[in-house]
Order: sequence, then structure tokens, then C-alpha cells
Amino acid sequence: MRRHMQILTVIAALTAPYGMAEAQTLDDARIANINKATDSFLALAKDSHTSGQPPRYSDPAVKPLLDAVLDTKQIDAGKPLPWSDVQKLNDWSKAATKIGLVYYLAGTGTKDVNVVAKDPKLTVKANQNTITFAPEFGRYYDAQIKLHSAMIDTASAQVLAATPEQRKDPEFRRTLNTISDAAAKSVIGLLHTFVLEGLPDEWQFQRVALLLQMTPKAAKFMAPDDRHALRNAAAEAATQIKNPDVKSGVNAIARAFATF
Repeated sequence: MRRHMQILTVIAALTAPYGMAEAQTLDDARIANINKATDSFLALAKDSHTSGQPPRYSDPAVKPLLDAVLDTKQIDAGKPLPWSDVQKLNDWSKAATKIGLVYYLAGTGTKDVNVVAKDPKLTVKANQNTITFAPEFGRYYDAQIKLHSAMIDTASAQVLAATPEQRKDPEFRRTLNTISDAAAKSVIGLLHTFVLEGLPDEWQFQRVALLLQMTPKAAKFMAPDDRHALRNAAAEAATQIKNPDVKSGVNAIARAFATF
């Protein structure tokens, strides 16, 4: 009952008005530290695609590296960063992706995600890794959703501040579309995990609650094709999810993306 009431509270937030707070900044030193930690982690994980044993968060030598890349407290306040920091957020997201791929590809025998996508047996193995390495994947998805949410915050603030001429600028429009597309792919990737057998209910619940927090601004900001893809992915996932709380949350996401 406690979890059910909590998720209903988050669902209610879908109808709340969305506003912008004042900007903060993301310094270059933080991004440099993130990239350095990523390189150190990748060095430790260099054979994990064959060994199937990537560095774990429980290892005292690994924990500070993962924390450096996946800890998003600096941007958790919900305040939009300056438009000039969008590239930094993107670089941060790319670093996190490199770590996520280590866990996804562990034991597949390849470092190429396209090879896995073309081989059903390798796809099953990679999907199983989401369950085997659920603690690390949970932190990875949390970081990615928060980073894409921050990019949406920043982009939305820039749209509000821009002149009509600036909003029509082709390069500006391309950047907005890129942010929309990347966020949609990240959310859809997480939605697909909810249908896997073996993930703890609490793991799923925490991630769907995070998606529900992101949904109002994402649904308002995203390009129509990305909203449509997200709506379909959520609706399809909901048909296969067994946990009623998670199913309810994912259905709420599907409805939210269908209303714009």
C-alpha cells in the first residue's frame, strides 16, 4: 500500500503546472573528472565483454569511479542550466553510456552493440545482464534520465527566452530535435527493461517513479514523432508488466504522451 500511494502521488504530478527556476552552472572541472573516471573504469573493464565479469559497484576501487560519473546531485535541483552547458550535459551522458554498455555487453564476446542486436542469443544474454547487474543498471538509468531531463529543462528555458527569429534558426531547431530524440531513446530503453523477467519490483518502481517526474516536461517539449514513439513504447510495455503499480505508472506515461 505504501508504494501504491507513493506512485499515485507521482502520477498526480502529471497534471501539475511546470515552471522554470533560475539557472545554475556546470563547471568544466566536473566534466573533466567525469571523463577521467570513465577512462579509469573502462580500463578496469577492458576484458569484461569476454569474461562476463565487469567491475562492480560493491568493489571499493570501483565505487568512486561510478559515483563520479553517475552521481547527478549537482543537477537534481531541477533548475535549468545555461544554454551553453547543453554540450557539457551531452558529454556527461556519453560518458555514462560508455559505462552502461560495459554492463550490457558483459559476456557477449563483443564490444559492438550492433553485433548483439543482430544475434538473438547475444540479445538474450545482454538483456539478462540488466538483471544480473541490476544495481549498476539502476544507477545508470537514473543518471541518464536525470541528464536528459536537465537537457530538456535547459532547452525549454532557452525556447522561452529566444526571440521568434531565434526559434526559427535551423541550427537551433536541429539542436532541439537532437535533445528530443536522445531523451526519447533513453526513456524507451528504460521502458523495455520493465518487461524483463527477474528485475525486483522495487527496482522497477523506483525507475518508473523517476520517469513520471520527467514526463510532464518531456511530453510538452518533445517533437511529435518522439512523443508518438514514447506513447507506443509505454503502451506496449504496459501490456506485459505484471506489477500493478508499475503497470499503472507506465500507463500514465502512455496517456501523458498521447495528450500532446
